[in-house]
Amino acid sequence: MSHLSWIDFFRREKMPIFFGIFVFVYIFLSGWIFQLDFSYILYISMMYFLCFVCFLLFFYSKRNREYKEMMEWIHRKDYELPLKENKDPLVILIRNLDHENTHYRNEEEKKQRALREYLTIWTHQIKSPLFALRLLLKKEEINPRDCEKELFEMEEYIQNILGYVRLESDSTDYVFQVHSLDEMVRSTIRKYSIPCIGKNNRVEFSNTERKILTDSKWFVFLLEQIVSNAIKYTENGTISFALEREKLKIEDSGIGIIPEDLPRIFDPGYTGYNGRLEKKATGLGLSLAKSIGFSLRIPLEAKSEPKVGTKIYLDLSNVLQ
Repeated sequence: MSHLSWIDFFRREKMPIFFGIFVFVYIFLSGWIFQLDFSYILYISMMYFLCFVCFLLFFYSKRNREYKEMMEWIHRKDYELPLKENKDPLVILIRNLDHENTHYRNEEEKKQRALREYLTIWTHQIKSPLFALRLLLKKEEINPRDCEKELFEMEEYIQNILGYVRLESDSTDYVFQVHSLDEMVRSTIRKYSIPCIGKNNRVEFSNTERKILTDSKWFVFLLEQIVSNAIKYTENGTISFALEREKLKIEDSGIGIIPEDLPRIFDPGYTGYNGRLEKKATGLGLSLAKSIGFSLRIPLEAKSEPKVGTKIYLDLSNVLQ
């Protein structure tokens, strides 16, 4: 509708209109009660009625102009101009809703962009074990251990993509209970025992006898991302777990991280110098670990020296029992 209908105008401005009618009736009845000459009563009433009609026409014109501006503003969908100074509650509400909608749309676009980037990296990286497995299967003598190694790597990539999707879901299935820290660390060590043996790495872990309030599935997934990353860059070395005060330290004696890369190792898709050099990294594991840690109230911190090793600290102060 391009203009304000009279019916809508009367509905919106019924109070001043009713008041004007009340004044008209009051004037007419007052003249009749005080027994004034009927011609006087009629004259005063008609003068007031004409003034009231002129007022309504002027008032309608003003409201109709505001209505047209409002409708043009709404249809243009530029909710900052030209009604920026308008204090109408409807204008303020529309602008606030538009800001919220823009924010949510930008966040959704950011998530979609991150997912596309993740999938691009993921599809590129999973080709390596697939290609290696295809070559192994073409050999006359198939080595089951080498095949299992490539299958394990493929399973890692698949678990990562499933974990990423679940993490980005609005209905992430967190179940917080008290769990043994030692049991969750040991289950992670068992899972990665074959890759550790394959790279001649030694694992060190002493029981902590501590319990934490967390979701065991997601906490183990967090540990797996860190351990998997440590194994990639450690050979003939050591991967150790230790509880220092209220922080779980996961340390490796691998190639370490150069100082320029250290502040960004938790950024999505960032592989750093080592990842580009070794062509092993997707830049997703530590990013996933950081996101999971945020959800579990477990901040992560990294320290590293090139050719010495890397330490990842999990701050358990919020969840230790």
